[in-house]
Amino acid sequence: MRSFSLVLLRRLLFRAAPAVLYDQLPKHAIANLERLLLHALHREQAPAVRRAAVDTVADVANQLMARGRPWPALQSQAFTMALAPAPHDRASAFAIFAAAPNLVMDLRTDDVIPVLHRGLQDPHSIDVRSAALRATVAYLDAADSSQLPAAAALLAPAIAAIAALASALPPHAALAPQSPCHHLSVFLSVLTPLCATHPALFAPHLQSLMHLLPPLLLPVADSAPTPTVSRPFPAALAAAGADPGPSTDFDDAEDHDERQTLRLTALEFMLTLTEARPSMVRRVHGWVDVLVRACLEAMGELDDDADGGLAAWLSDDPSANSSSSEADSAPALYEQSLDRLAIAMGGRAVLPPAFQYIPSMLASYYWRVRHAGLMAIAAIGEGTSKPNRARTSYSVHAHAAAALINFCEGVARDTLLPYLDMIVQRLLGLLNPAHQQQEPRRYVQEQAITTLAMVADASEVMFAKVRAACVGL
Repeated sequence: MRSFSLVLLRRLLFRAAPAVLYDQLPKHAIANLERLLLHALHREQAPAVRRAAVDTVADVANQLMARGRPWPALQSQAFTMALAPAPHDRASAFAIFAAAPNLVMDLRTDDVIPVLHRGLQDPHSIDVRSAALRATVAYLDAADSSQLPAAAALLAPAIAAIAALASALPPHAALAPQSPCHHLSVFLSVLTPLCATHPALFAPHLQSLMHLLPPLLLPVADSAPTPTVSRPFPAALAAAGADPGPSTDFDDAEDHDERQTLRLTALEFMLTLTEARPSMVRRVHGWVDVLVRACLEAMGELDDDADGGLAAWLSDDPSANSSSSEADSAPALYEQSLDRLAIAMGGRAVLPPAFQYIPSMLASYYWRVRHAGLMAIAAIGEGTSKPNRARTSYSVHAHAAAALINFCEGVARDTLLPYLDMIVQRLLGLLNPAHQQQEPRRYVQEQAITTLAMVADASEVMFAKVRAACVGL
């Protein structure tokens, strides 16, 4: 009931219907309301009610400050709670600072920074460190040009808090819902928006990040000298053409999901920083290489056993189904990440590390790895050319044709001519595959026609000699 009352108060107090209720209250009613809210913030013991109290107090504080009315009693109580013995008091205080950063923006940085620094290093409660990290990000994001140089010192303990969690991450043990893996994902997600808004703050810490993030991005290979039943091919060999397999070091599906979430979160952190300041990360040796390898390895992690395996995947017509689940799958997310990396860094930075792995991927026995290699070429091609073209084909043949489009967009005509006859004959074979027993898929034919048009445009007048073969169709 107390939680519901706080939620209801938060919704009704500042709703304009027809007049704002708060603005109609007499001064003594407002004073009593503020006193009751501060009492609930400090005295409430039930976690759910305490969270509701924090949300309501922060919302009221923001509304008051928007009206030019400070709340000094809250400011004083929050600082007292941030140093209190009880962890839930400290966590609530930092949650207030995170949700209402303007509460402390008028204070001296020398008074605010030590409190946030202490919260980031709290030795007893990870919830306190998490709330302090949110408060730190909110403070840095709201800091003005005079406050930011001093406030930037908070980034070192923030990264140190993440590094401490990473060092405690068990490589093979089962992961609980509140495991270091879970908290690592949360901490990285909290810090990621700051990469976009204030990328320069991370410049002094790039080497620390290079030590911290790659082990979270790249799947951990089996330590045993021989393959295991759960992982017949270590992931470190995936980019060299071996089958990465859909499984990870964790046999349990829930544990695998936790690790996959962490990998994607770490990838998003690095990508966001890369997109925000490409020139800064370009100087960091190995930064782009790690991102490329992580994307290529994960793109091949398609599950043969899921949804009918390869046969169902090949027979599926994407034009007749919604592609939302495909676009949200982990391999698709890594493919999109490779595309974003190519857009941010350009082909000269992405192609060399990518083609350390792609040729062997295309020659792999495993269809998943071949498919990943083709999709990598298409993604890099799209990322390094101006237009973005949606890839609508989902078989290996259609993906190869789509990748060829991106290649032709940027290649010189004289480079293409020696291969013109072979390319056209292969594309014509997709249109009318006489050697196949089954009828060709319509979307494969559509992709082949689109690619033929691009090849014709790229080769110009030299396409005339093969025009008759196309017209005959």
